Amino acid sequence: MKTIIKKELLDNFQSIQFNVLVVVSIVLFIANGVIFEKKYEKQNSNYNELVTKLYQQPSTMGTTLYTKPNALLFIADGGDKYRPVGYELYPKGRLSAMPGKVRNFKMPDIPELDWAFIIKIVFTLYVLLLGYSSVSGEKEQGTLRLILSNSHGRIKFLVSKYIAIILTISIPLLIGILISLIILGASIPQVLSLDNLLRILLMVMLAFAYLSIFAFLSLLISSLVHQSSLVLLVLLAVWILFAIIVPNVPSILSEEFSEVPSEYETANQVGPMIQKQVWERIETIRKRVQQGEIKTEQELKELTDEAFEQGQQDLASHYKSYNDAMKQRARMARNLSRISPTALFQFASENIAQTGLIQEEQFEKDSQNYSAIYDDYILKKVGKVVGTSPWNFGTGIELNGKPIHIGSPRPEEYNGDKSDFPRFEESKPSIVRSLKNALLDLAGLILWNLVLAVLAFAAFIRCDIR
Repeated sequence: MKTIIKKELLDNFQSIQFNVLVVVSIVLFIANGVIFEKKYEKQNSNYNELVTKLYQQPSTMGTTLYTKPNALLFIADGGDKYRPVGYELYPKGRLSAMPGKVRNFKMPDIPELDWAFIIKIVFTLYVLLLGYSSVSGEKEQGTLRLILSNSHGRIKFLVSKYIAIILTISIPLLIGILISLIILGASIPQVLSLDNLLRILLMVMLAFAYLSIFAFLSLLISSLVHQSSLVLLVLLAVWILFAIIVPNVPSILSEEFSEVPSEYETANQVGPMIQKQVWERIETIRKRVQQGEIKTEQELKELTDEAFEQGQQDLASHYKSYNDAMKQRARMARNLSRISPTALFQFASENIAQTGLIQEEQFEKDSQNYSAIYDDYILKKVGKVVGTSPWNFGTGIELNGKPIHIGSPRPEEYNGDKSDFPRFEESKPSIVRSLKNALLDLAGLILWNLVLAVLAFAAFIRCDIR
């Protein structure tokens, strides 16, 4: 067994493909470190500047919750470049995203050069190149029968091939990761915090679990198909299916066949409906005024403010339903794409790095918690909390022969001391929580390994070595 491993490693290390991979790996991971370093420094500088300005002039009419740059974005970007830099928060929890980076609809999106992308594209392809001729190549050369005629059993032979593939791929991978960390650690010390180092270690283990799937896959196909060239074609077709087609098709189908209207269509539907409901309530109040049931201006203001407030609550309820439907559509697409090990690896990477959808959900929870604190602060300073909405209403009602203007209630600005203004802080889930969130994806990767390992060994045991 050791003899086979040594022979395989020696052959691999002397090959042109291995040396090319080492060079490519070093170049890509250097680029990863340099690009992220510049990106993070710019994001962090903008964040500190915006937060400083915000707390120099705090407001009880509305505030801004800025998203803090993630120091682990180089592991798995998760679409961070399209996230808004912050969200406007108004009393009673209305959250409005600030404009983010506009997508390029003329050209396909260029993926971020993060660790997940490098591993998914470069290293999986090299694993296939290492393993496609492991069995079929030995058989074509006539060495398979000779090897198995000695003391080496079939299981030991396949295990040796598998170990040789993993050891070979580990060298350029670990060298590249180390170089990336050196570049980042020199300029961004927080990248090398204990919590981040543990997450990076988890990412490395996750990468090997993912690459192991393609090692077993190559051994399986190489045992089933006896021509090496055909094995390589089959493996490339499977790679395209796993890495490109399956992860992307569910999201395309969910958008094409989803019954959820767009945000523009929702606004066109909900706006007139809410306005109609508010005006019906106002007309009811107007009739009560005409019948003499409402006698004072204060009573009129209280009733109309209540009518407007109910409209704002109805509007918030409709938008919550819309956002829930969009989230459900995204979850469905993600669940369908989990058929592919590539999607499982991507989602698990985002959970470990706290990026992508998991970061957005966590930010939403943090903003909801802060909203309650913010409202309590407004209540203490102003004495009341007034909600807002994208629509404002106004009209006039005659009371006791005097025209009274009524309109949507507006938040009030407190002009006194606001040095105790509450600060917003994003929470960072513990590693245990991140692992819990990634449990389904990790279980999927383990299952893929077990299934392909069993199939590979079963296929090789039944393989005709003549």
